[in-house]
Amino acid sequence: MTVSHRPGAAAAPCGALQRSLAHWFLLSATAAVVACSSADTANLGPTSPTGEERNTEIVHRPCVAGAGSRTIDANGDGQADVTHVYDGGREVCRIVDLNMDRLFDSFVYFAPDGTEARRESDYDRDGRADEIITLEHGVVVMKERETNYDDRIDTWDFYQNGKIVRRERDADGDGLVDQWWQFDPNDPKCAVVARDENGDRKPDPSAVVDLCKKNDGSVPAATPPGAPATAPTTPMAGPPTGAVPPPPMPAPPGGTP
Repeated sequence: MTVSHRPGAAAAPCGALQRSLAHWFLLSATAAVVACSSADTANLGPTSPTGEERNTEIVHRPCVAGAGSRTIDANGDGQADVTHVYDGGREVCRIVDLNMDRLFDSFVYFAPDGTEARRESDYDRDGRADEIITLEHGVVVMKERETNYDDRIDTWDFYQNGKIVRRERDADGDGLVDQWWQFDPNDPKCAVVARDENGDRKPDPSAVVDLCKKNDGSVPAATPPGAPATAPTTPMAGPPTGAVPPPPMPAPPGGTP
């Protein structure tokens, strides 16, 4: 997707951009760690189309300001930081410049009921989307991401009830999924990752990484949400036998009040 530099788009707190950037770079770093822990698969697998390739093209959905659009200039520089685009009195999309650098950072699209249905975000300021979010009734159901700067989608995240449950990745850029992530529903930072190391387009049982496994090989037990912390089973020990009790505190001047 190529988006021209323009004299205005949407504004939002810089903190929102920083959080989005942090999440995007965390995904890229984690994916790199998983990829480096496996054998080099660049020369494995099919070299001709198999029919199982994913559509990795980043397609920008048009959102063009017209005569009925409304703009917001948040920093008073004469350029639109947020542009609301209307059709028949209903807002259909929104153009946002989060960091007020006069480049589009996000395009937000709305369903007929007014809830958010799609969001395209550019995190590296190259004028092209790095993430496309699909929502139903305002709740995230899928995220498509480009994480290696080749302008092709390589990561597909699937959500249930607004929580990430699984991820599929194309780590080597051939259009075929070669990583499968299964997330802990109670902790989105924990996932079991299976990889295809022999090029048969299937998870290899010998190439599985548990991102939350302890160094000793055990897996920490998940605490159910809202469960109280486990109380110690051994009572607190009293003073050692034969220990000298502390001296009494001196009486305050003038005696006991």
